[in-house]
Amino acid sequence: MPAPVNERSATDAGQGHDDLLRGRQIFAVEQNTERGLVSFGVAATFATLLFHREWGGTILAWYLCVLGFCAIRFTVMRRTIGRTPSPMGRAAERQLIAWAALSSLVMTSLPVFVSMQSEGLSFAFMLALALGTFWSGCFVFAPVFGAAIAFMLVELVLAVAAGFYAGLDWQRGMLMALFACGVGGAIHIIRQHSELFRHSVVQQLDLEQNTEVIGLLLREHEDQSSDWLWQTDAAMRFVEPSRRFQDAFAMSDAALRASTLAVLLAGSSGGEAAGGQVRLRDAVVARQSFRDMVVCCGSAGEERWFNLSGRPVFVEGRFIGYRGVMADVTAAKRAEARVIHLANHDPLTDLPNRAQFATVLDRAFAANRAFALISLDLDGFKPVNDCYGHPVGDALLMEVARRLRRLLGANDFIARLGGDEFAIKTLRHDQESVESFCRRILEVIAEPLTIDGYTVAVGASVGVAIAPVDGGSREEITKSADAALYRAKQGGRGTFRFFAAEMDQQLQERQRLVQALRVAVAREELRLYFQPFIDARTGAVTGCEALIRWQHPTRGLVPPADFIPLAEESGLIVPIGAWVIEEACRQAATWQGGQRVSLNISPVQFKDRDLPERILAALTLSGLSPSRLELEVTETILIDDADAALDSLRRIRALGVRVALDDFGTGYSSLSYLRRFPFDKIKIDRSFVSDLDSRPDSQVIVRAIHDIAVGLGMTVTAEGVETAEQAQQLRITGCDEFQGFLYSKPRPAADLWDIMDRRYAA
Repeated sequence: MPAPVNERSATDAGQGHDDLLRGRQIFAVEQNTERGLVSFGVAATFATLLFHREWGGTILAWYLCVLGFCAIRFTVMRRTIGRTPSPMGRAAERQLIAWAALSSLVMTSLPVFVSMQSEGLSFAFMLALALGTFWSGCFVFAPVFGAAIAFMLVELVLAVAAGFYAGLDWQRGMLMALFACGVGGAIHIIRQHSELFRHSVVQQLDLEQNTEVIGLLLREHEDQSSDWLWQTDAAMRFVEPSRRFQDAFAMSDAALRASTLAVLLAGSSGGEAAGGQVRLRDAVVARQSFRDMVVCCGSAGEERWFNLSGRPVFVEGRFIGYRGVMADVTAAKRAEARVIHLANHDPLTDLPNRAQFATVLDRAFAANRAFALISLDLDGFKPVNDCYGHPVGDALLMEVARRLRRLLGANDFIARLGGDEFAIKTLRHDQESVESFCRRILEVIAEPLTIDGYTVAVGASVGVAIAPVDGGSREEITKSADAALYRAKQGGRGTFRFFAAEMDQQLQERQRLVQALRVAVAREELRLYFQPFIDARTGAVTGCEALIRWQHPTRGLVPPADFIPLAEESGLIVPIGAWVIEEACRQAATWQGGQRVSLNISPVQFKDRDLPERILAALTLSGLSPSRLELEVTETILIDDADAALDSLRRIRALGVRVALDDFGTGYSSLSYLRRFPFDKIKIDRSFVSDLDSRPDSQVIVRAIHDIAVGLGMTVTAEGVETAEQAQQLRITGCDEFQGFLYSKPRPAADLWDIMDRRYAA
């Protein structure tokens, strides 16, 4: 029954190992044979010259046999050692044993017979020749123990045969006994030598096999990873570069072998790369080990980064080269550079960001050089972003960045600080050149731009501060430029302003006011005042408009015109507006006459998508009927995104809340809004009411507004009524409600009780 495959494989592997061992043993014997043949040939020649007269033709015949045998044996031996050791089977071992037996027969036959039959010099010489040949043959054939045994036994048999042939006496018997003892001792010695040699060959074969396995594993590791092995000679030229090594540097095997480590990694462009080169060179010159040394070189037309580790190799104190590991870390270095770039640059425009700009300003102050800091942001960017979407807004910002870049000189530096804010540091610092530069900035930004089929245009407001006059540090110069920018915005936008000392004072005052406003709600500093609506026919109070006031602890009563714009700019209008809604609903719920309360909603507050939910929560908490709440909005809320605004208005009206259009007839009035959304009421702006007595066109406008409202099913309220004559004309026109100082100024909630049930003269 055939052996299983795995057993057969194991048997074949073991047989192959035995053949390798046998081949090394036979090869060693053949290497020793050359010296043995030469030494015996010399001895045989001397023996023939000394004893040819005494032994005549016998010794000459023997000498000729020796010469012939040596020639044949030498030819066989040279054929074996002329090639590298190779596996050999048992047949080769048997053949070597046969050669050993024949060698012993040819070489020792005459010396043994002569030593048994002669005396004197002939006996001594031939005995010495026989013994010397015996031990020489033992050590020549020692790697193959069987061949050494064959050589010894043949000579022993010859000695015994010669002794019996010459006549066995006590002397010859003693000689044979001594020779037999010598053979026994030689067998023991040669066995030890044979075992030592065999053990040495086995170790060498195992080492070669392990080395081959390690080489295969290393090559497999190179194929599956980004690392590869490298080694150099004493002159630092590369030795046996791997395929991965060749591919990494796009060089042939011959080119790499002709190159040195220093030449291959030369050409760094400075900085970290140059530092790595210097450290590597110093380590190599000092013949020191190095680890994770990152160096740069130009490979295959591009900059490549490599991580090297290596150690010097010494043999008997002599330096023979370096061995180490190398890895291509270009991708990691590029990723690291990208991370650093992103940390210092705006991802959208690729301009330096605020952090890098701060570093540039600090360096400029450290260099003690005058420069101008130009701070700018875009006018009209938010409407573009809201109307056409963020992709168009992003494209607009990228185009603005490109246009600004084209304006820069060699010593200018630009950054995007965030949103639509940009900043430029320029070494221009005289007023004339800076003014010219600012005008050019405003011109290039104002040029229309077509994006995705939309033609859009924006402007810019620019603030300028000169260092070190307007600030001796980054913080100071930045604050000065921001103050100038704020003044440019107040000046109508689309312009530039230089910093002046009073700007900083105003800006600081504004910032202090904003900070105080942030805590006004928590400190209960905000108040609601109420101004009544009067029925034009009956004079009864139909409701009140809630108006916010700020009772500042040190400033006293702050007018709404002073803090509402700040609240809108800072975003505080949303929490403040939420408080107004809750407080107005709570106050109105206590009114016994069921009058309604009216609230002004800021355009900024109206953009809060949670506004309908806030209104519902306030109504629920206070218990106020939704029909008693009226929200006043201006047409400004409809300018940026009419669809979104109208959707919010419908959600609010669905709660049962009334919606009034405030300040109708001013600003961006459009009849299309009245058609798209059915307002409950229109409020005529006070500017038309105040001119009723002096301007007939105001009367025409008021009458037209009334006719439009009546036609669309809306009521009309006139605000700013201050005289009885104005009230009379408005009553004739058909207005439904009046509001103004003629009836009452805005009052605190506690003062409303005496007017709620009052009837004013109709």
